[in-house]
Amino acid sequence: MLQRSQTLFLLGVFILSLLLLTGTITRFTLEGSEFVLKHSGLFDAAGEKMGVATWPLSLFFIMVAALSFLNIFFYRHRIRQMRIAVFLILLNAGMVVMMFFYTAVAKSQLEGALVLHQWRFIVPPISMILLYFAFRRIRRDELMVKAFDRIR
Repeated sequence: MLQRSQTLFLLGVFILSLLLLTGTITRFTLEGSEFVLKHSGLFDAAGEKMGVATWPLSLFFIMVAALSFLNIFFYRHRIRQMRIAVFLILLNAGMVVMMFFYTAVAKSQLEGALVLHQWRFIVPPISMILLYFAFRRIRRDELMVKAFDRIR
């Protein structure tokens, strides 16, 4: 059952959430110097960590990656798989809010800085779309199994 289409959607969410852990979320430029906001904090051009602690954001990224990977292996428990998919959609929505929040916190520390959001800002909405597609496919499978049981 691992060859189902929802498995591909969940695997896509897993890979995208791992990409969030690899690089820059937002770049700030202030008077010729550059600062970057990553999942692990705000860093200056020399790589020294500034005062913004973003460990909740890292926790969200790790939770989404782990749950989406584990959800692939719950193919025998479709109801549980659907619930986890909905929970992951909500986590991704929270992730978007937290990314904007930490960008605002970093911008308040760097007064007058120019904010340049990186492509990683669109990863959670894409993940939400993939999770919605996975949810629909899981639901379709569950309805098909129930219909088959009625026929028997």
